[in-house]
Amino acid sequence: MKFREILEGIEEKKGTSDSGKRPAFLSMERGGYGSRGARTAPIEGEIASEREFFWRLEDLKLVRVENDRSFFRLETNLKAQVLHMERFGAGEVPARLLNISPGGAGIGTMCQCCKGDKLLLKVGLLTGEEEWRLFCQVVRIEECGVAGFVYGCRFVELGEQEQVRLREDIARLECQLRG
Repeated sequence: MKFREILEGIEEKKGTSDSGKRPAFLSMERGGYGSRGARTAPIEGEIASEREFFWRLEDLKLVRVENDRSFFRLETNLKAQVLHMERFGAGEVPARLLNISPGGAGIGTMCQCCKGDKLLLKVGLLTGEEEWRLFCQVVRIEECGVAGFVYGCRFVELGEQEQVRLREDIARLECQLRG
């Protein structure tokens, strides 16, 4: 429904308020988290009509903010290895790939990292296929007590062709996991 249609519908319903204010539910566009276009941020407020096709918006409030992602995320529990790129001689540490999308991954490990750290994630998504080596950057940290840490990472230095190939492998992995 377009903005003009919403407002015309409100005008037709004639509210009971003396000031001419009527509640409305509007949507405004804002930039998304990724490069996949704009997302909708629902707002609500009052519309006061002053003259035909001229309205004043008042008391605008953001209804909700969602963690809108650029890509679909597949929940997994695959064995992986991480190599902390900023610790010389640290070596590979065992990890679990908890979820993956063409834009990033959720990684569980005992390795302690800071937000912004760069990691090399090594994981075999499909049995019998080549192991993926993905450079990623930590964007979210969740401490899990004795179980270690869960890191939300975004992939960096992933070319367009690699991203397409990764998307295809994720789709094949999803089919494999569903049976």
